[in-house]
Amino acid sequence: MEPRRCVVACMIPLLAACACGDVSSARGRAARASAASGDRGAAGAPPREVAADTDFGNPSASVEPLPIRDARADAGATDAGPCVVGQFCPPTEPDPDHCGTLRLEPDVKITRSPGNMLVIFDQSASMDQPWGVAGSKLQAANNALVQALTPLQDWLTVGAIFFPTVACIPFFATPPGGAVEPIEGPNQIPFQSGPEFLNAWRQHWATRFIGGIGTPMQEAFDRADLAIQSATLSGELVVVAFTDGEPNCFPDPAITMAPTMVEPDRAADWLASSTIKTYMVGLPGAQGVAILNQVAQSGGTMQYILPDDPMQLEMKLREVLQETIKTGFEACSMNLTPAANPPDELLMIVDENGLRQQVPHDAGGDSGWTISDDGTHVEIFGRLCEDAKTGRFSSITFEYGCPEAPPPPRLPPVE
Repeated sequence: MEPRRCVVACMIPLLAACACGDVSSARGRAARASAASGDRGAAGAPPREVAADTDFGNPSASVEPLPIRDARADAGATDAGPCVVGQFCPPTEPDPDHCGTLRLEPDVKITRSPGNMLVIFDQSASMDQPWGVAGSKLQAANNALVQALTPLQDWLTVGAIFFPTVACIPFFATPPGGAVEPIEGPNQIPFQSGPEFLNAWRQHWATRFIGGIGTPMQEAFDRADLAIQSATLSGELVVVAFTDGEPNCFPDPAITMAPTMVEPDRAADWLASSTIKTYMVGLPGAQGVAILNQVAQSGGTMQYILPDDPMQLEMKLREVLQETIKTGFEACSMNLTPAANPPDELLMIVDENGLRQQVPHDAGGDSGWTISDDGTHVEIFGRLCEDAKTGRFSSITFEYGCPEAPPPPRLPPVE
């Protein structure tokens, strides 16, 4: 069988010592190092230095095919000779599912900035209506949020505004004290770390307010605005509102003692003044409610989320949460030890929102990356460097291609 070429996974920040891996132990995998994980800290903390770990991916997600070359001949090895560090490594046995591997150790530090989310959640009586096999709409939305948040809890600060917290009879006068408590109220959840929030969230439903009549969403947005103004948060904040219907109970500022604004205008104000995006989740019963789309459009998220099932809702919520957590690279200059060999066949791959893309040396607009002739030094420059530092990419890797792997989408030129 013709020798196969191995994959070199050279990561930012995994960029120092190389060692040729045992391909027989890497069956079915192309090695790649991922910069997307690190040590954990309290949510809401400032960016920190974190140590990256190694993630081995699937060869189908690898990079553009390159011509096969006999690595042993390059290394000057005989058929029985060992693989040479820094060179391509042929497989030790016939196997169409794997390549030899190399792995580089850390050289560049990364920082991770925690994200923030404010939940605005409709707990009116209509939310107890069934949603397929998932139980009630309330149970399904509750479970989807918990499932989406749990894997990311250590990197998030979260608060919640529930509405109504006092029965609000539609089209009648707002009850004394308003229909929605401020975030400091006993039936709300102030901003706190992800793990603390999950505990408080479960406790809320264990002692849930009964008698949730009316949909005072405008007042809930008013309370959310005051909560945002009083919070001290580090990192990006998003607002996610859940409802199954149209607002039908409206606040009286003389009673609530809070400035009021219709929901689309409030979302537009958050976006313009603090770049806070507002996501609207329309649960069954909310289809066609015009104000939900108006809020989403004004809040920078284009259209409201109308999931077909709880699983789809969970996936969308996780995507929203992941966008708030920013991973940045401390430097755009790094050394490769031992040297990449051959340097001119090394590829740069970035992961942006789960999509792996190949970056050409010339990415356009005076942006791109270079590798020294001796394969010991990589330099990222221009807008590409700025994007790496500010968290556009969840990981950056340097790899040699596996012959069978399809080419990834090309990264659009950086303007």
